[in-house]
Amino acid sequence: MKRSIITFMSAALFAGSAAAQSLAPSYAIGGLVLSNDAMTTGDFFSLSQTQFNFGTARSMAMGGAFASLGGDLASMSINPAGLGMYRRGEIAITPVMSFSRAETPGARPASSAMPYRDNSKNRFAIGNFGAVFNVFEGQGRLLSLNFGVGYNRLADYNYSYSFEFAGGNRTSSIADALCVQLEAGGITVGSNGITQGSASNWNIDPFFWPGVGAYKTFLVDRNENGVWYPAEIGDNATIDGGAAVRSTGSAGEFDFSLGGNWDNKLYFGFTLGIQNIYQKKHIYYGEGYSYNGGNGYNTGDPAVDADGRQLDEVMQSMGLNQTTTVDGTGVNFKLGLIYRPTNSLRIGVAFHSPTFYSLDRRYNLAMSTLAIGPTDADKDDYRPHEYTSDAGPEFPWEDSGNEGWEFVTPTRLMFGFSYAFDDKAVVSVDYERDWYNGIRVKHQPYLPYGPGAEDYKQDFKHYFKGSNTLRAGLEVRPLPVMAVRAGFGYCGSMLRDKNTVLSSPAIRETTYYTAGIGFTLSRSAYVDLAYCYVQNRTTPYLLFYGNKYMPAASSEPDEIYQSEQYSTDIKRHSIALTIGFRF
Repeated sequence: MKRSIITFMSAALFAGSAAAQSLAPSYAIGGLVLSNDAMTTGDFFSLSQTQFNFGTARSMAMGGAFASLGGDLASMSINPAGLGMYRRGEIAITPVMSFSRAETPGARPASSAMPYRDNSKNRFAIGNFGAVFNVFEGQGRLLSLNFGVGYNRLADYNYSYSFEFAGGNRTSSIADALCVQLEAGGITVGSNGITQGSASNWNIDPFFWPGVGAYKTFLVDRNENGVWYPAEIGDNATIDGGAAVRSTGSAGEFDFSLGGNWDNKLYFGFTLGIQNIYQKKHIYYGEGYSYNGGNGYNTGDPAVDADGRQLDEVMQSMGLNQTTTVDGTGVNFKLGLIYRPTNSLRIGVAFHSPTFYSLDRRYNLAMSTLAIGPTDADKDDYRPHEYTSDAGPEFPWEDSGNEGWEFVTPTRLMFGFSYAFDDKAVVSVDYERDWYNGIRVKHQPYLPYGPGAEDYKQDFKHYFKGSNTLRAGLEVRPLPVMAVRAGFGYCGSMLRDKNTVLSSPAIRETTYYTAGIGFTLSRSAYVDLAYCYVQNRTTPYLLFYGNKYMPAASSEPDEIYQSEQYSTDIKRHSIALTIGFRF
């Protein structure tokens, strides 16, 4: 099947004349490890997604199918018209415990991807809290107005996944891709060390810091002909290694809502939502190099360069640690209507405007290598090269930036209906349409090599589409004081081709199953318990790619250096408890 790849950077370097321009190569650099100093298409996609397996325990247990039900604090973030159904005030809080488990079954082309480090993460959080107050009661057709304020968790970014790979099928090292990165940036070596134009060392644009770190730790070098190459890795090396990602954070929304009741037939509502996002992601990537099972000296297969000459210094391993932190706020509004043609039937519709976000991004990098030096007689003395963010003020490895990113999330439209069987049971079904092809980047920091706002726009229009979400819930009351609940949800792919490869894994398909139970403790108090199982299928991704494409008129071949393709799925178990009081 054809697979599309959205590259983070595809920049052409041009000479002065038109003839020279036609012979200039173009470069594509990125992947999970090499796209971390800027917001990628996949980042905006991931931060735009919401998860309706949060809210109150009642709404969670019924699969979030509350576009027409109402009478719940979760209505503020789903359909604010549901606030119009309140006849009394209410206050409630919902703590939630989540347990995430990740699986990376393998790579394409086929190679082993075995568990490495921790592939699980547990988290305690507040899923929902809020209150509703009656602010008006009338005798005419407008019977009541209710004001609500609350917080609802929208997405959970707490997960951890890792894997190690065997090098039987690997033909590229990340060092090859970093050489392409340095060449694409026009980076050279001079009297002031590694330079890019008038900038030197860590004043070079942070996008190229992985390449700078590779030079500083002797992983790559520049020869007398000005060509970057893997300095201490033999051309006959077998490459093993591993990768690990650990993410923390969440997205949530503070809601200010107003809902009204018109003649017990039509309910209407409005919500002003203020969203917040925080995600901190640690990414580790490492490689180990061996030669017929040895270290390049102690076997009959020594480490040699491309011309067959034995290396004086032999690289044994490298490690690259990066941390990215994204935090920001956004604002949106929601409008909703619920119509009750009969006492049993309710029909709801809700419109969610795009969220207008302003984000800050911080980036930190540390890199180290281990090599065997040329003067070690027994070749067992390892020579470490290490540069980290703790190396001192002369190595400013953190890029905080002085400009933010602004983008607009998809527009959302929801329809729902529910039917009550007297006081014994209620069934609810929702349909939601989200236009992910409408995501737009409004402002971004200056990027010398990377896409502009128009490039992001074309990516979202070309690769993404509207998604369809179906949610269903059931509540049965075997006793007047007890309710038993169950739910289901499915969100289809937002990608025109579900096999599109992004720079990092993003959720492309979600299925969840829910269940719960609720008890009315008194006229003023209740408690609800819910369980939710979520399976997220993610987009395939590359750990790195550093590709150089030659123009058609050139006789030189393209240079393609990239990892195998991986796919990581995340499963999550959540337990929520709501304690509420009515007044």
